[in-house]
Amino acid sequence: MTGPLGVGFIGGGQATQAIHLPTLARFGDQFHVARVMDVDAATAANVAARCGAQVAASVEEVCSDPSVAIVTICSPNAFHAEQAIAACRAGKRLVMIEKPFAATRAEALEVARVAKETGTEVIVGAMHVYDPAYRAAEAAWTRAGDEALHVHSAIYLPPNDHFVDQATDRAPASPAPWPKLDLDDVKVQATMLRNAILGLAIHDLPLIRGFAPTIERIESARFIPPFGYEMAFVGRGRSVRLLAMMPGAWAPHWTMRAVGRSHELAATFPPSYVLAGSSRCEVRTPDRSLAYERDENGYEAMWRQAHALATGEETPIVSLDAIVADLDYALDLADGVDAFLGVTR
Repeated sequence: MTGPLGVGFIGGGQATQAIHLPTLARFGDQFHVARVMDVDAATAANVAARCGAQVAASVEEVCSDPSVAIVTICSPNAFHAEQAIAACRAGKRLVMIEKPFAATRAEALEVARVAKETGTEVIVGAMHVYDPAYRAAEAAWTRAGDEALHVHSAIYLPPNDHFVDQATDRAPASPAPWPKLDLDDVKVQATMLRNAILGLAIHDLPLIRGFAPTIERIESARFIPPFGYEMAFVGRGRSVRLLAMMPGAWAPHWTMRAVGRSHELAATFPPSYVLAGSSRCEVRTPDRSLAYERDENGYEAMWRQAHALATGEETPIVSLDAIVADLDYALDLADGVDAFLGVTR
């Protein structure tokens, strides 16, 4: 296959429309969108028409198309593993899977097994992992040889629609009604926290795992309506605190901070759906501060890596084993929160 690599989308929703298509448009010499599939045929047709792609009526149609070298999975979480395995078995060069890349540990291990068996590269859509400024700051921290004692993540965001509507003209869709929930029910609270961990906290959990690799004890876990959380855990002498709240009328605020014995790494990330450069990071000591910021954002860096992997020009920045371990860490946190709240599944 020569020329731009064909990309097939399974799922044509917000992530496809507001993140991936605008990013791929910046790499027109490397990618072209070949197929778009969505369970809503009108959405698929609308999105495909925007980028000159063919509409696909099924996952099988995307995977069997020889013009598709890369399959991008932006469907609901429960379908990620099954669809990733289908793309691997169809001989695709690379599968890009939105977070979380599987719903269970067993699914994650099966995706990894099939990917290794078929030689298909796998990327998870974790933009902070690929953010070039954060990676430079993390490398500086590693060179310093310090160890984190405390990690703090804080995410306060307006509604996603606020950014999506600025990023793209969305295809018309009928939103599903929000179910009425009894938030006094501890099982409902635990479910909402699990959804928040796998839907929001998961952006930063791979980074946090680099500083605090084990979760030994949950110290607090609280769901904060309408969609937020306060969680804290410890492991191997490190303490971690996670805070989030959305939606709100305040300015967006997304930060992560790691504090060691002699160094501090502080990162400020742009909100999801915002394609305006990298994070802003600093590595500080008592007598100096090194700042890191790049023009390229994490989504661009991720797709640049995708092209290099699909063409065999580079090895993965994030190995398949690390991808599985990142999901395992997120599930450890979700399971630990269940246990802390006294909920069994």
